[in-house]
Parts: sequence; C-alpha cells; structure tokens
Amino acid sequence: MEILEFIKKILNLIKKLFINGLVTLIPITATIFVIHFTYNLLSRWLIPIKRCLPLKYQLIPALEFALIISAIIFIGLLVKLLIVGPIIKNIEELIGKIPIIKTIYAAAKSLANFFNVPSFASSDKKVVLIQFPREHFYHIAFQLDSAEKDYQPLIPNTQGQKYYKVFMPNSPNPASGYFFIVREDEIIHTNLTFEEAIKAVVSCGIVTPESLQKLHDTEKIHI
Repeated sequence: MEILEFIKKILNLIKKLFINGLVTLIPITATIFVIHFTYNLLSRWLIPIKRCLPLKYQLIPALEFALIISAIIFIGLLVKLLIVGPIIKNIEELIGKIPIIKTIYAAAKSLANFFNVPSFASSDKKVVLIQFPREHFYHIAFQLDSAEKDYQPLIPNTQGQKYYKVFMPNSPNPASGYFFIVREDEIIHTNLTFEEAIKAVVSCGIVTPESLQKLHDTEKIHI
C-alpha cells in the first residue's frame, strides 16, 4: 500500500509539473508563432524591394530585418497621419453593401471594439459575476449599458426593476460567449480589472487575478 501511495504521489507531482510547464509554454509558443508568421509574411512582401537594391546592399547582414522594421514604422506613420483612414472607410462602405458579409463584419468590429482595452477603461463597462448555468454557479461577465431604453421593454412585469446588458465570455476563447439581459439585483460587482478578467477566462481560472492575491495576502497579515 505504501508503494502504491508513493507511486500515486509521484504521478500527481509529474501531472502538476506537466500542467505548469504547459501553461508556461502556451503563451510563449503563441507569441513566437505570431512573431514568426508576421516576420515571414512581411519578408515575402518585401522581396521585390530587396531585389531593387544594388547587390552589395542585398548582402548586408540583417538587411531583411531592417526592412521589416522600417516597413512597420512606415505603416504606423501612415496610420498616424490618417492617410489610411479614408481607404479603410471606403472598404467598410463597400463591405456594408454586401448582404450577410456586412452583418458578420459589423458584429466582428463591435466585438473587436469591445475588447479594446482603452475604450473599455473609459466606458461604464464593469467586471461582474452572474449565476450561470444555474444558481450558486458564478461566472465572470462584463456589464454593459442599461437595457432600460432598448431590451427591457421586451421583458414582462419589470415595474420598479432595472435591467442591464451583460456579456459573458467563454473559456478559453473570450471572443465568444453569451449575451444576457440581467436584473440589477442579480449582478454581483467586483473590483477586477478588464485585463485580470480576460487572463482568468483565457487560463480557465488557472491564473489568479493580482488584486485577489493582494487581498488574500492582506487578510493573512491581519490574521
């Protein structure tokens, strides 16, 4: 029995080490993949420019890297000077005339704007908890605007009650989720930041928000 218990402890330790290693490697691997993919893509795009240079310049070490950095800075400059703005606007107007595609694009753009951290911080959206899929099962969600002027009239018997629009993200992909109309007294407010909430959702709860860790440490000190 002691040998079995020892083997079980060893297996549990290996399992924990594996999970810790996997959680550490996934974001690093994803970052390397995105950088590698972007680098190769820009490198292929810049081949014609590289070939236009004299041969002695083409042989310069790290020329490709310098061209890619210059291209990224140039694109940033175009965006800063709002030269690209009218072009994007024209493309959006064109997409807006295509059935079905315009609906998908509008939804995707709204979702992208929602997950834009600066716009989130400057709005009234808050990180909250709601009970889902049933009572006493709590899920992280984002409180949006009041539903009083749009969706609330669709709900029967709402006299004296206030409802809010709430988006509940799925784990580990926060870009998908559920849209709810929730009564105000069923929403539990938190002090979590947008970034902390997203990290918790993406990690499926493995990553503990820093504000909760600090709160836990403070409670330990008082005890």
